[in-house]
Amino acid sequence: MAYPTVSAPYGLKPVNLIGGRVYSGSTRMVPIVNGYGTSLYNGDVVQLGASGANIGNLITSTLAYNTTSAVAGTIGVFVGCEYSTTGGPIYGKNRYQYWNASTSAPDAIGYVVDDPQALFRTAVVQGGSAQSQTVIYASPAFVGANVFYSGVGGSTTTGDSTAGVALATTAYSQSSSSAVAPITSGAPFRIVQLVPDTAVTVAQNATSSSTTITLSATNSGIYPGMLVSGPGINSGSNTWVTAVNGTAVTINQAVTTAQSTATQFSFTGYPEVIVGWNFGFHSYFNATGV
Repeated sequence: MAYPTVSAPYGLKPVNLIGGRVYSGSTRMVPIVNGYGTSLYNGDVVQLGASGANIGNLITSTLAYNTTSAVAGTIGVFVGCEYSTTGGPIYGKNRYQYWNASTSAPDAIGYVVDDPQALFRTAVVQGGSAQSQTVIYASPAFVGANVFYSGVGGSTTTGDSTAGVALATTAYSQSSSSAVAPITSGAPFRIVQLVPDTAVTVAQNATSSSTTITLSATNSGIYPGMLVSGPGINSGSNTWVTAVNGTAVTINQAVTTAQSTATQFSFTGYPEVIVGWNFGFHSYFNATGV
């Protein structure tokens, strides 16, 4: 992924704390049981084990996609680990971007960003399944909305997670025919800000009437969730695409003046957002113990 093009999700990356406070890079060191059989990637949500050999040790999160319930023991985001390799290093432990499944390391320790007020930069993904790695877009209308944790696995080349956040419980695609709207019901994370650096804008000639914009030709770059601007749309109104069906683009509110002659409309999407934990989903803010 060559920034500022966001071609794939990369996990959750800490950027600062609520209120704009600086994130100092501090982590909590949590043991990983020798031979733990699931890989942990940089940017994964993790939790404490509650049974068997994993009790009190770090494991991958069981926070299911589209869940509205907290998972006891969820303590934050994994950002690497350390352990002695076979034969041992000359000076201290070696440090790694990710934990490779079934590694033999009796002294393994994971680094976890466990501050429940930490904010994370992450990619917006299609949703519809926990494995979706298709990057799509949010818009200013989604700031303050809730999102689901989505993603399983990661890259053994970079060590980064392939997790992201999803704006909907159903598949959220360019050809979506069902309306997309900000989620207000319970979900693990909340969007607090958009990342403007990687915003994508698509221009297309179209006509408009009421809540429909009819494109002069189909455009594979226009997705539900994108901000719309153009004739008949009030500046700052946060008009967004709710559905796309061929050349028919449905928007969340009617244009003030219909356009019967094709003119240019702009569609702007934000593939990255800043998210924070919703109260009760992080175990430090949840009365239920492991």
